[in-house]
Amino acid sequence: MHPKNKLLIPMLIMLVILPMIATDIYLPVLPAMGEHLGAAGSSLADSLASYMLGYSLSLFLAGVLADIYGRRIISIIGISIFSIASVGCFFASSIEQLVVWRFFQAFGGGSGTLIARIIVRDVYDEQSQVKVLSYLATGLVISPIFGPIIGAFISNYYGWRSIFFILTFISLFILITLCQFMGETLASNRRKKGLQLDWVLSRWLALWGHREFAFNTLVISFAWAIYFSFISSSPLLIQNLHKVDPIEYGYLFAITISGFIFGTIFIRRKIATCNLKSLIAISGAIALISTSILYILVLAEVGALPVKLFFVFCTLFGIGIIFPATQAGVTRPFQDDIGLISGIFYSTEMFFGAVCGYMLSMIGVAGWEITSLIMLIAAACIVSLSGLDRLYGANRTNGILKIRLK
Repeated sequence: MHPKNKLLIPMLIMLVILPMIATDIYLPVLPAMGEHLGAAGSSLADSLASYMLGYSLSLFLAGVLADIYGRRIISIIGISIFSIASVGCFFASSIEQLVVWRFFQAFGGGSGTLIARIIVRDVYDEQSQVKVLSYLATGLVISPIFGPIIGAFISNYYGWRSIFFILTFISLFILITLCQFMGETLASNRRKKGLQLDWVLSRWLALWGHREFAFNTLVISFAWAIYFSFISSSPLLIQNLHKVDPIEYGYLFAITISGFIFGTIFIRRKIATCNLKSLIAISGAIALISTSILYILVLAEVGALPVKLFFVFCTLFGIGIIFPATQAGVTRPFQDDIGLISGIFYSTEMFFGAVCGYMLSMIGVAGWEITSLIMLIAAACIVSLSGLDRLYGANRTNGILKIRLK
């Protein structure tokens, strides 16, 4: 598929948005859903955690299979599974059924998220990749900005089940669009001949020994831990603790999450003149400072809701820079096995989200203290990784200079 195809970027954005809007659109109705299904807050958190677990598994398998069978067929199968699971969610009569169907919903939809980014790597040059990935990241943030607002209005008039009806309709539209207009971007001579588990394991181990891969994967995983900790806790943090109705929650959530989109706009403008790792280091520092102030305010029990959300906004600005920077940087050293590499990269990211989700679920009702602490620890890890990477690079450079001097 040629990069000048006008439908390519819109199709890639649709693939990326679908599994995310499946979460964002139903965030405002979690409390009402819990009442209808007789589920506690911790059980509702399980539905988010199971979604991230299915997402993680999907990303890994899709990456491996996309290198064998091609990008197009795997994305079509994945969206088909998503559509079927959305119907299952619509008819779910218990929280246990919802948790299972949510797992399969993510298992199907996650493939599109990965394959969209692999296609960017297949089709565009290095500088264009970052720009297109920032468009995808901006598309991603459309979901959390408008998803909760749309979900609140829809559920207010038609009930929470109507959300899964809408998701079924959207996924079928995307499926038809893919079948009609999506071409294959992986040449037949670059495809793997079959699934070899020993090869997958050996590549997995080798990749974690690669400095650039390990750095970018761990950084985006901790960045996602920050992002997911907030969005998964936000219905309880904003609606229950501060007595905000679903529609007001949608607007507050949209304003807060817009920090992410400003981050993606910033990196689009700076990518031509700035080093990716320098941007990651600065963004990590922004996130660490913001989460530190947030945590201090929470412990001191000072600061109204808008003040807390302002520092979340600043944190997400940094995360919005980190996402496209790491996504572009992780595959640059490699020419082959892009599907597998991307699969491990994104599945690790989502696995961190699943772990955070289960941690919040085990705690029960996670307040500002726990959520801000998780965000702070993750931000500190990003800054530490950037520092270690710079130290390793400096030591390696010094070693090379010494060898040359000898």
